[in-house]
Amino acid sequence: MSKRQNPSASAACQVEEKTKLAAVSGKSNADQPEKPAGSRGMDVDGDADMGEFEDAFEDEIEEDEILVEREEDSDGVEMLDEGEDDEEEEDEEVAEKKRQVYLPGDILGEGEELQVDNSAYHMLHTMTTQWPCLSFDFVPDNLGNNRSMFPHTMYAVAGTQADRAYKNQVILMKWSQLHRTINDDKSDEDKDDDDINDLDEDPILETKTMRHQGGVNRVRVLQSYQSPLAATWADTGKVHIWDTKKLMNAFENPGTQVPASAQQPLFTIASHGNTEGYSMDWNADGRLLTGDCGSNIYLTTRRNDTGSNFVADRTPFRGHKASVEDIQWSPEEGSVFASSSVDQTIKIWDVRAANHGFALDVPNAHDSDINVISWNRKSRYLLASGGDNGDFKVWDMRKWGNSNGRSTPAAEFKWHRKAITSIEWCPNDESVLAVAGADDQITLWDLAVELDAEEEARHREAMVGSDGTRREVPAQLLFIHQGQQNIKELHWHPQIYGALASTAASGFNIFKTISV
Repeated sequence: MSKRQNPSASAACQVEEKTKLAAVSGKSNADQPEKPAGSRGMDVDGDADMGEFEDAFEDEIEEDEILVEREEDSDGVEMLDEGEDDEEEEDEEVAEKKRQVYLPGDILGEGEELQVDNSAYHMLHTMTTQWPCLSFDFVPDNLGNNRSMFPHTMYAVAGTQADRAYKNQVILMKWSQLHRTINDDKSDEDKDDDDINDLDEDPILETKTMRHQGGVNRVRVLQSYQSPLAATWADTGKVHIWDTKKLMNAFENPGTQVPASAQQPLFTIASHGNTEGYSMDWNADGRLLTGDCGSNIYLTTRRNDTGSNFVADRTPFRGHKASVEDIQWSPEEGSVFASSSVDQTIKIWDVRAANHGFALDVPNAHDSDINVISWNRKSRYLLASGGDNGDFKVWDMRKWGNSNGRSTPAAEFKWHRKAITSIEWCPNDESVLAVAGADDQITLWDLAVELDAEEEARHREAMVGSDGTRREVPAQLLFIHQGQQNIKELHWHPQIYGALASTAASGFNIFKTISV
């Protein structure tokens, strides 16, 4: 793996003691959409009604102020008195006292709130739908791969959790005019020539909807532009497969009529009976795996490229002793997949096995339910897993199956304070991982970061919270994003490098940080 330089600010929230704040919603004016606060890229400011904070160092500086004298040397070159250097160092020290790193868990003072710092994000936008969505997935488009030019456009499918079963929907969303926001806090005078052209307009949300029987537990999209099939896990125990291509055509070609047939599922999987589930994943060839809360996993196979003919296997893959929480196909071997469970195990399977049994078992992989897993698409021997107790681990699968029957993770982190709800490797960087937790944090990690002794000392010195206490912050932690409530799922955009989206009870965030 390539070694990345140690990030100097793994959490960029700052305490600004002498800044007045009239509104702390993340808006630059009343007409703009509310932007979420992020613990990397947020300021802690005193409320406007409180006035300025007292500066404990102000009197000392005034009393000991050093007068800078200029004198000429024998060659007529103007020299600065040494006192000027001392004054600059002292000014920097005072500024550092006023501005300290905020970390999740720090106690804010009375009247202090978190405010987003747009300089920490190349892009940060918020979208909301009528009902919250537990799950979503990106839909492939024809706008190009590895694109970086702003403004961006994205397509995604989500499923709702409405207050009545009959109100639920599958929503195909088009997010457009996602402009660069990193300069939103700058005045026109402070902007460079390139910055001045940034759009200062709201993003646009367009939707196409389909009625859905019951709440949607999870959504997964087949990553094929020609055949972007979407599968939805319903709380009724059924899995529905939808053809989103016709809806995409309506977005890409304005005026195109959406046929009534596009409003109905292509196929409904009834293999699970009335047992609902959450785990689901598409293979590149159109095979779909679904796992339920009753410990069973079923395979559904598409019989042709049009996606109109499916066969649902009635014989389950058995081996887990409790709910199957997540499933991931191998990115390298088309018949192999991994699963995680409430039984605290990770299992590897091969769909070609005659008895539908697992091929490899990692018992006690976590000390709690294993909620989510992610298979690295570049280093295909790496698997990440997230537990219900807030820890996440990275596994080198080449070392599984040791004689002692217990495998040791290659890395383990206990940063999140509540359950891990989503985890995903960056599709463009083998060492970068995004993790979401029920503690309302999204964290970005670079597992390739390695510090020498001097860098480690500087890192520890910098990690002092806004309350003055020292916090242990892993050097691999790149970024902390906050501002959403009850975060459920995140995904990297497969065609826009470094761009992410996340869904929560409070809506969607679409963002790209300065760290990735």
